Amino acid sequence: MSGNIDLKELQRKAMSSFHEDGIIDIMIGLMGLIWGFSAFTDDSSMSVIWIAVVIPSYWWLKREYTIPRIGMVRFSPRGGGGLPRILVTTLVGAAVAVGLVMWWAATETSKPFYYYLITDYWGPVMGVGVAVAGALYAHVANIPRFYAYSALAIALIGSAQYSGLPFGLHLIALGAVFLGYGGYLLHRFIGKYPVQAVDGQVG
Repeated sequence: MSGNIDLKELQRKAMSSFHEDGIIDIMIGLMGLIWGFSAFTDDSSMSVIWIAVVIPSYWWLKREYTIPRIGMVRFSPRGGGGLPRILVTTLVGAAVAVGLVMWWAATETSKPFYYYLITDYWGPVMGVGVAVAGALYAHVANIPRFYAYSALAIALIGSAQYSGLPFGLHLIALGAVFLGYGGYLLHRFIGKYPVQAVDGQVG
């Protein structure tokens, strides 16, 4: 039996356990609800609420429920510990870049072909984009349930262009699934892992 330690496999198991609580599902669900309601109100300021509220809430919930129960392991960037963060940053940067390119294309008199491709088939394009991002994160962070979320994103967002229902309703439905299942996972996580005792005290 080999005594070598597979650090990458250890890291994947640690990340999977760290996300077993469903908190990331809850946060994504809240973002979906916020963006869905902002689509109904045409109030773009609502879409930035997640920056001020959701992200700090994510770490507050982690410190309140997750870390006291299973702790937290930090891996060095050399060992791949920063991959999920790098992936998220890359995806956000790519989304911003696409938005800027589309804005530029809209101002041109002779619009490039991809402008019409995206505007004519925005539902499937957006659905595939969200699904690919979810599948990549599922692989990097070792969260298999995100593959199912990706399939659901293709179905709900991809069909939004043709369903006849408001786009915001599709976002709210997707957010509700994330939020509901995340709440179930958090409830199960709290029951499965008691708070660890520290210096003879609990919590």
